[in-house]
Amino acid sequence: AILAASLAAAGCAQFDQAFAPPPPSALSRPIAASEVDWSRKVGANTVSGIASMKAGATTHTCAGQAANLLPDSAYARARMTAIFGNDTRGTRAASLAPVKFESGDDPLYVSTLRRTTCDASGSFSFPRVPDGVWYVTTSVKWDGPGDRVEGGSMMKRVDVRGGKLVKVTLP
Repeated sequence: AILAASLAAAGCAQFDQAFAPPPPSALSRPIAASEVDWSRKVGANTVSGIASMKAGATTHTCAGQAANLLPDSAYARARMTAIFGNDTRGTRAASLAPVKFESGDDPLYVSTLRRTTCDASGSFSFPRVPDGVWYVTTSVKWDGPGDRVEGGSMMKRVDVRGGKLVKVTLP
């Protein structure tokens, strides 16, 4: 009887935790300038990468799409988790509805974003990146059967330090 009561109590505790309201989201709090000021500096690192996805025998790339480099912050981690399900590495299918952010984009998130365009081979590069943790994002999309957009968006978290070339392969 004691064992059954203990198991029942443990089950209730797990049930309560599973349905507890989530903690306040970092997306609802503005980014503190001190959290991302480092990202505005000129650095000695380069982040270069390539993004592609296969569909059957065809390889599609991010050619012509934007590639983004975003500094790490509580807001960026929460945003990547909302879009990709985690803040380390992920993809999101183009067939899924876009993630909507109620309060729009934080102005510091937008102003610290670095953007370039993937070249014809699906390569991109960000020179003069300061030391720190960054998110690399881009999309590989193409027209599928019935004018359906296929492919998706992708993200990888990278740590750059010491004047290095960091190579990223997405997804």
